[in-house]
Amino acid sequence: MLVLLLAALMATVLSAQAETPEARDIMTQVDNRYTGDSSHAEAQLILIDRRERERVRDLVMYELEAEGTSKSIVFFRSPADVAGTSYLSHDHDGADNDAWLYLPALGQVRRVAAGDRAGAFMGSDFSYSDMDGMEIDWWQYRLLDDSQTVNDHPVWHLEAVPHPDHADQVLEETGYERARIWVRQDNLVLIRGQYWLADSDRSKYFSASELTEIDGIWTPLRLQMVTTRNGEREHSSVLSISHIEYNSHSDADLFTTRAMERGLE
Repeated sequence: MLVLLLAALMATVLSAQAETPEARDIMTQVDNRYTGDSSHAEAQLILIDRRERERVRDLVMYELEAEGTSKSIVFFRSPADVAGTSYLSHDHDGADNDAWLYLPALGQVRRVAAGDRAGAFMGSDFSYSDMDGMEIDWWQYRLLDDSQTVNDHPVWHLEAVPHPDHADQVLEETGYERARIWVRQDNLVLIRGQYWLADSDRSKYFSASELTEIDGIWTPLRLQMVTTRNGEREHSSVLSISHIEYNSHSDADLFTTRAMERGLE
């Protein structure tokens, strides 16, 4: 969608090894990869417990790039216990982000505090921070290997730890103490990741698959996050996109708290 002693230790280790310029350049390219000025997607969020039992939630997602802010809103359509719920995020360049959650049972919009963004997004293995994306400047990167392949595609294998200047923010907003990620070299899509949760024996494994080129934009149609404890799977979640289109809307009024309360019309 990445305690203090461990985070500080990892930052110290990486500082001693030094961030590699090529790793920073790769992550800058990943961050700058064009993903449309706007998008509209229909998807299912599938929650899978340790016994492989599934709960399926249908949702609609919109995104818009506007004046230095990436805006996204998610509307849940079913089942009945989550229908009408919505989540809104404004990711500002060079400033703190804003996020809100609307729960129809309460009939009110509440702001999602920075300290809550490491929490589970609608009961899934994705956190609010995972859904919003990470701030690349909060991390330091080191290229571990540029000769690996994943599913026959060359990848860059990188390590990331919190930048000393942002260690507290990383811990508060992601809950991650360090990460390893794999980026496809041909299209700059992050297709695999491992994230270590601070002060915990848990880690999360991310994968992006079913990559399809839509309107010239490489798009993973299946995103999975698996939570493990001491190396054993606890539960997992899949975001499966059934339909997506790019640059088909530009309605800024859709990304407001009023729109959250109004819901899909």
